[in-house]
Amino acid sequence: MKEQRGYWYIITGLLIGLALGIAYAWGLAPIEYVDTSPASLRADFKNDYRFIIAASYAANHDLDRARARLALLGDSDIIQAMGAQAQQMLGSNAPMENVRILANLSEDLQAAPTPTEIRTQEPTALPSSSPLNKTATTLPPSPTNTPRPLPSATQIITIEQTSTRTPTQPTPISTATPRPTRTASPTPGQPFQLVAQSTFCQVEQPGLLQIYIKNAARNPAPGIEITLAWQGSSENFFTGLKPEIDPGYADFVMSAGTTYSLSLSNGSTRITDLSAPACPSADGNTFPGGIRLDFEQP
Repeated sequence: MKEQRGYWYIITGLLIGLALGIAYAWGLAPIEYVDTSPASLRADFKNDYRFIIAASYAANHDLDRARARLALLGDSDIIQAMGAQAQQMLGSNAPMENVRILANLSEDLQAAPTPTEIRTQEPTALPSSSPLNKTATTLPPSPTNTPRPLPSATQIITIEQTSTRTPTQPTPISTATPRPTRTASPTPGQPFQLVAQSTFCQVEQPGLLQIYIKNAARNPAPGIEITLAWQGSSENFFTGLKPEIDPGYADFVMSAGTTYSLSLSNGSTRITDLSAPACPSADGNTFPGGIRLDFEQP
């Protein structure tokens, strides 16, 4: 009996010690994280961090600083993460002003080249035969012992007449190696342009409006705000909701007989008179067809 009580006393003591240790670690002296990286934040805190960065960019328009701050979150795809957050905010009925703040930063990040895309041009070494490489010219030694004769009066008059003539323009110096040309970088926030529009008939997808958007680098552009308006109603949505199709893809189901107008980039790009075409069906009736719109940024 005494041995059995001894075992129970040991087990009870361990349980009490464990409970006291947990209470001390969680309640009395919890772990405090100091100077940690934003990448270790919880998902909801990361969303708050992104929105603060986007709001700061809306005030100072410092794109390089915003990109550097977003990189601290450790997202594999910054644009995709911002597009997903914008869709989440739309689903939670967040104010459209806040959603546009994220959308504007996403568009500008896609339009501007990243630091890895900006390549500095190395200076081209000039050939040794070029006159620009010659820092000094060796003049032939002039005789010091033989005095030069003074010019005559005729020579003086000729020199004065020559000096009154209009000086000729200097000939520009051309180097043997041409200088590299610079390519203009895309302007952040430049409006998108409609480059292709087509219709299609698919019974399994009636009235589907397909939208594909690419940025200036010809890459799919997620997180782009799209506004669709019709008969006193409107709906806002973003590209990137269906990355399995295309990161710059978005769609909308149109109603037969309804005319829509589409806007991108806060109204800077506008397409009107969009309506589902009538497609013939196998039974002799018709069904609403689809429309595909392709946008690119210059």
